[in-house]
Amino acid sequence: MSGRWGPDDERGAANLIDAAAALRGSACVRTGQVVPLAIPIANGQLGPAADHRPAPQHYMTRHGGDYAAGLAEKPGYGFSDDVLMVPTHGTTHIDALAHVWQGGVMYNGFKATKVTSRGAAACGIDKAGPFVTRAIFVDFGGEGSDQTRAIMPDELVDAVAATGTTPEPGDALLIRTGWLGAWRDGAADKMSSAGLHHECAPWIVEAGFALVAADNIAVEVMPARDPACAMPLHIALTRDNGVYLAELFDFDTLAATGRTDCMLVIAPLNLKGGVGSPVTPVAIL
Repeated sequence: MSGRWGPDDERGAANLIDAAAALRGSACVRTGQVVPLAIPIANGQLGPAADHRPAPQHYMTRHGGDYAAGLAEKPGYGFSDDVLMVPTHGTTHIDALAHVWQGGVMYNGFKATKVTSRGAAACGIDKAGPFVTRAIFVDFGGEGSDQTRAIMPDELVDAVAATGTTPEPGDALLIRTGWLGAWRDGAADKMSSAGLHHECAPWIVEAGFALVAADNIAVEVMPARDPACAMPLHIALTRDNGVYLAELFDFDTLAATGRTDCMLVIAPLNLKGGVGSPVTPVAIL
């Protein structure tokens, strides 16, 4: 199973994020408004992330109390330091291509055994690089939106067409389902959310999207509509085609602007062997 970019490729659709993609993104900048798309990270609070992941831990290794207790300042200044421990998929994040597999095989034919207790020896997030591109934003998350719905291919195609922007290879697709807002209001369950039906995958690949980001846990509808696979969209996009998925984005402010296109900047951690990365993405309008 060789990918579009050769038998040794570990970057997948990130290969489409080139200078032309960045320039398309920059052409969307008209007001200069910068919209943050990440949810907060708070000590001991898991937030909307899946319950099997540990909550972030944030603690101080140097602070004002140390000096009050008698620690001598260095000449002319004092300082504080802290440590953050957070699951790579425990907040707003992007999945590496090594995150999922089927039948013991992940993207581009690499064996799942390449992922060990030391991390991913192939297709890790360190291979992805930054994502600077044009994004097309579609909003299915209006007030009262159904948080159990599966967004079908015809709905997705129509929503993208309604933006007036024709996708080009290397673009990103941003999808607001309304799940994050519903979860904050106590009206949504973590393991049941609106999202893309797996049958959307062929069109997403054909359109040339390098990345799909959503405001829910998995991008795809949960539970999945395929009884044979718990995460069929992950397999069809990431495993089979190298398309990146990114989750737990906060699109409420972006939706309020009324914009459907933007410059998107996502810089994953250069985490060697990581199977995902926390990110603080921004949309520039």
